[in-house]
Amino acid sequence: MSFNLTFGLLFEVTLFHNYFLNSGVNTYAGMSGDDQKKMLQKFDSNSFATITPTVETITQLRNYKMTFKPTKTGFRVYIKVKEGIEIDDPYISVPADLKLDFKITVNDYQFENYTNLEFVLNQMFLFSNVKPSTEPGTFKYIPNFSDNILISNNYLISEETTSILLSELQTQERQDVFGIISLTMKGDNNPKDIIDGFGKMLSPNFKIHFDNRKTLWKYINRKAGTEINTLTAKPLTYSGFVELDPVNDFAPAQLESSTYPNPSVKSITKIDSDYYSEIFI
Repeated sequence: MSFNLTFGLLFEVTLFHNYFLNSGVNTYAGMSGDDQKKMLQKFDSNSFATITPTVETITQLRNYKMTFKPTKTGFRVYIKVKEGIEIDDPYISVPADLKLDFKITVNDYQFENYTNLEFVLNQMFLFSNVKPSTEPGTFKYIPNFSDNILISNNYLISEETTSILLSELQTQERQDVFGIISLTMKGDNNPKDIIDGFGKMLSPNFKIHFDNRKTLWKYINRKAGTEINTLTAKPLTYSGFVELDPVNDFAPAQLESSTYPNPSVKSITKIDSDYYSEIFI
């Protein structure tokens, strides 16, 4: 008996960033469905990050008749299935312990400026559905698409785990690793599974959602030799405009007729635990 071959979705990973999806003080999460669609039409995760299968994973994809497809919002992995029988039935049985790894490389030098994370030397980010044995019980699993979770430094792994994961990469792959997406067919808990106990595809969608950084806005008048800061941190966004209130956003209050431009993400400094955007006026 012969079968026609077609591809079914094994899993998807969605990569979001609020710097691009928010508009001024309006958050993507709080937008209407139509407005979210408009923001997504302009969004392209490749503008700040590149995701590629590791050399080992490329071999696994080939062996199990899988294909890696980048998208504007991340990537999908498809697998050959038996057409006409069950569309969730892989043509080649997939082992429950099969692990696929994908390297995340940041390709925007300003990413650290507009992303609400602390970057730590010798530690990388891990987004996985299985906890490494070297990580504590507080390990954070990769979120599902429906989870309202923003990526924080809780997804940083230890130097020990970082060293182990880097050692599993080919020498040429160990440069510029921001993080690893590591997905095993059967995760540590059911919501993170990619296949069920019978080897059928569950086709989950995982999500890595970065938040935009908020900074205190420092306005520097070199001619007058003055500086004023906003009292609270304001969001950095690619789209939209944040209107400042000269009376309530500064101390001492400024003239009501004053106007203030929004900062770029190019000039950011950290003083103690606070981030400042510098704007020269």
